[in-house]
Amino acid sequence: MTRIGYYDIRTHSTGARTSPGASDRGSIMAQFKFEEDISLLFPYINAVADKPQMYENPGMIRFDFGGTLCMLHSTVCMASPFDDRQAVIEFAQKLVQFLKDIDLKKDSIVPSFKLFQQADVTQILKVLPKTNCKKCGYQTCLAFAAMLAKQQVLPSKCPYLGKPVNEKVTFEVYDENGNPTSSVTIDVDTSKTDLKARDKNKTLDANAAPFKKNTISESDANMSLPVPLTKREYEVLSMMARGLTNKEISDELFISPHTVKSHVINIFNKLGVNHRTQAVVWAARNHLI
Repeated sequence: MTRIGYYDIRTHSTGARTSPGASDRGSIMAQFKFEEDISLLFPYINAVADKPQMYENPGMIRFDFGGTLCMLHSTVCMASPFDDRQAVIEFAQKLVQFLKDIDLKKDSIVPSFKLFQQADVTQILKVLPKTNCKKCGYQTCLAFAAMLAKQQVLPSKCPYLGKPVNEKVTFEVYDENGNPTSSVTIDVDTSKTDLKARDKNKTLDANAAPFKKNTISESDANMSLPVPLTKREYEVLSMMARGLTNKEISDELFISPHTVKSHVINIFNKLGVNHRTQAVVWAARNHLI
């Protein structure tokens, strides 16, 4: 990604003005467009941003950026609240710089492909004591349940919440060069395994690189796969990286949409991924695109 910029800033008020021409302080929502598709950065943003929530359908990521709620789609940013248009411009400049920094440093960032799935607040409330004891730090059990559903607080904050039946742990899968290729999620029986006790014994070197910077060539990267990509699959993968849909790829290659779908499935299987973003990130890391 060589250029990240913005244009077409639009703002609108989320509340009524107190008088004609008065400023809607703190009640302005903004929208602007990016000069190119930034969706390749989503897994990296998901790894470093504050309170990130990444979604696959529709493809977007939302996070807290300096106290401002920021929602990024592939080519559009929506954010709020702002005091005035000047604040929006300053925000856009800071956000673009943030994205540029991530783009420059992405070889040293372990991307997170974790997708956000909000739980049902009413179901969570059923397992809470409903005493509003405030020991969790929230005024009511309902407020705690709402934050837990958004994954903004840990269940352990409630001293009366029972031990979970099982937990899910996700591990990144790396190739022989230390590059992440996919992830594996496993259900863990917490009645037999104490994950928290195990994790306390771990030490982390803050200066250690999460993985080696890739230096392999395009052919070496492809040949390292159990089954290498074909020339046609290379073409399809490159077009996926450009953000083309299956229909657009079929039109450009003069093949049927069904054939494109088959190529996409083959690419996923060969790379060990399950969606387009993961496939494109793998290709970018290995200099295939």
